[in-house]
Amino acid sequence: MSISSSQIRGKIIDLYPEITKYNLDIVTEFSEEKNSWVVTLVKDGETLFTHIDKDDAKKCIEGERCVHFGNQLMGFIDAYCTGSSACHT
Repeated sequence: MSISSSQIRGKIIDLYPEITKYNLDIVTEFSEEKNSWVVTLVKDGETLFTHIDKDDAKKCIEGERCVHFGNQLMGFIDAYCTGSSACHT
């Protein structure tokens, strides 16, 4: 199964509504060098780069949560959004 950048991006946004809630920018691209998806989240100049391996990306597309990505996302939101006005909805 071949996955496109728009598919993985769309599925991540579907699975993690916090991205839309906090108006985070998200970019997904496949890295041949790392053999995984690179996911970039940006909010007001703060950036998080994380990776989703091909097997996890396939699971995401099939409707499972991307566990590693979810942990990274929650860490970004906790560190940058919680307790500040940066991510007001």
